[in-house]
Amino acid sequence: MAVRRTHRPGMVRRSRALWAAALAVVASTCAAPASSAGEAKQLSLTAIPGNRTWYHLVDSPGPVARPARVLDVTGGVTDPQALLGGGTTVTTLDFRPGGPAPSVVLDFGADVGGYPTFSVTSTTGTVLASTCSETLANLGNDGALSVGFFHSGDPHRTDTFDVVSPGTLTSPEIQGGERYERLTLTKPGRVTLDAAGIILSQVREVPSDMPGHFLSSDNLLNRIWYAGAYTLSLDELAPGVAVQPGAVNQAHLILDGAKRDRAVWSGDQLIADMVAYYASDPSYARDSLALLLDHPATVAGELVPAQGNLSTPGPLPGVCTPNPNLAAVGCFTWSATYSMASVIALAKYYLYTGDLAFVRQHWVAVVRQMAWDAHQVDAHGLVSVSAADDADWNIEHIPGELTYVNAMYVLALRAAASLASALDLRSDAAAWTAQAAAITGAVNRQLWDPTIGAYDASTSQRGVVVQDANVMAVLAGIPDHTRARQLLGTIASRLNTPFGPATVARPTPSGFVRVVSPYMSGFEVQADFGTGLTSSALSLIRSEWGWMVSHDPGGTDWERIQMSGGLSGGPLADSAAHAWSTDPTAALSEYVLGVRPTQPGYSRWQIAPVVAGLQWAQGAVPTPHGPIDVRWRMAGQGSFVLTIDTPKGSEGTVDIPLLDANGTIACAGAVMWSRGHPTSGVAASRDGRGVVLHASSGPWTCASVR
Repeated sequence: MAVRRTHRPGMVRRSRALWAAALAVVASTCAAPASSAGEAKQLSLTAIPGNRTWYHLVDSPGPVARPARVLDVTGGVTDPQALLGGGTTVTTLDFRPGGPAPSVVLDFGADVGGYPTFSVTSTTGTVLASTCSETLANLGNDGALSVGFFHSGDPHRTDTFDVVSPGTLTSPEIQGGERYERLTLTKPGRVTLDAAGIILSQVREVPSDMPGHFLSSDNLLNRIWYAGAYTLSLDELAPGVAVQPGAVNQAHLILDGAKRDRAVWSGDQLIADMVAYYASDPSYARDSLALLLDHPATVAGELVPAQGNLSTPGPLPGVCTPNPNLAAVGCFTWSATYSMASVIALAKYYLYTGDLAFVRQHWVAVVRQMAWDAHQVDAHGLVSVSAADDADWNIEHIPGELTYVNAMYVLALRAAASLASALDLRSDAAAWTAQAAAITGAVNRQLWDPTIGAYDASTSQRGVVVQDANVMAVLAGIPDHTRARQLLGTIASRLNTPFGPATVARPTPSGFVRVVSPYMSGFEVQADFGTGLTSSALSLIRSEWGWMVSHDPGGTDWERIQMSGGLSGGPLADSAAHAWSTDPTAALSEYVLGVRPTQPGYSRWQIAPVVAGLQWAQGAVPTPHGPIDVRWRMAGQGSFVLTIDTPKGSEGTVDIPLLDANGTIACAGAVMWSRGHPTSGVAASRDGRGVVLHASSGPWTCASVR
């Protein structure tokens, strides 16, 4: 770590000397009070030790999941506990003519995904039926029929096996998302099993393989972080995994859900990719983006095959199947906003990886998408969606000039402009930046509603508070800071439920579906953190994600929470392991640890931890250059200590909380800041969070004392 030193008035330059040399200069000019200076210097000499107790929070099952419990037995079943393994006995299911069908319900202890398998030791000839479910309430009732549309897994939740001889029976297709399994015989006969299990298809990471990790003084936040990481692993599809008989996946893909839809959706990537950057592998974001960017569309209508060409303006698809045998018709459009989403996701990919070659490779898709978007702007200066392209993330169909749609367009314009700048396409960058400003102005003039303290849903639906319109407006930078905090307070109070914010206030207007959405709430978490409402962000995480990790199936993030607090039922029951609901995993690393890139590929970084009532936190964030390790702790209200270790050759800024206006900050035994000013020779400045020090790589400890 190095500091910026002053060489003549008004001129500073980056010191390339060793940190120790700079400290020798500043130590001799320290003007801090002896008590605070001495304490700060002393605290900054001892690094906070690493803590590996997070290992026990990682759910890393072996290659075959085995049942953990027998929950229910009916009919002629002998020794069902033998299916749990570890013994020498066997389980027999006996279906006698005229008698009840035997049945046993198994609990695998966690939501898993893969191929059900059974070891048969003897049989008289019968049919064994296996029914899988993510929740006990939906066992036998939660089909995944829409999986069949995307051809990427078993379209049924019940599979049958003709048992004619001893041996091993294995389902030929993935049953994604299964915690519970009911085994029964559907015709008279007897079968004896000495094992049952699920050959896992999900990505399995043991702690030593995890590129990112997190731990804090709040055990609920810890559980939530790892639930998100585990949910993503359930939804990651690795190369070489068969998605249908005769069809093998060839890329690193992020599917929306382990059970349903088992497809790559552009809108979902806006959340799921961030978790890949902070906790997993960016190649899953890259390949998923490539699949979408390689398939131009002609229209943005719901589930229309994407069959456009790159030479003319047009939208991008909203969803693609991972089945390589269906490449020609395997991508489908969804809506105007999902077409925009891939451009936003591409800009995030570039920021976190620095992979400019990938941007160049897909630049033509960005240009045609932005040209198509521009054609959707109406005479009022707003994007207007019609019945042909108004489908949204919540499967709602609401035409008109929507705040949410226009906020997404502003995000896409800003994303495209940033990518154009990276490619030195200055005129494109300027044009898109100007268009973003024009749309921003139109939204503020036509859609802000002072009577509700928030943006209206649309120019035709006034006076109702909706979550997506306001959250995405904040993330797009449409309101100023004061208005952003006001509207976030409005939605927090007006949309509150015991499980998190509802998507829309009552009475629910025409076209809207009222649920609690961990997807949209993930964006609200980002908006809260980004505007400095850190307590609100953590409160939302604890309430909404705390509810999910504590309710069946536990340890995963759901697609939606119904207003009853549960998952939906029926043949298309919501997924209980949905990648679009995993935002807190990324947000806690980005804000509580405080790590984010400020230039593409972490060529420059920022470490700005948010304390927000926690006593301590630590973890690692993967970067293209190596991990950034952060450990911090509070000692009562009087001191804050931060230990960081950043990749060799990298540089950035460290934002250290200032506990008092006249407080002292020291690093590695030397004072950096005291009595409201940097020590002579140190480049440091105040911001709203604390004191910003310019730093280069290395392991260092800093302390802030009142």
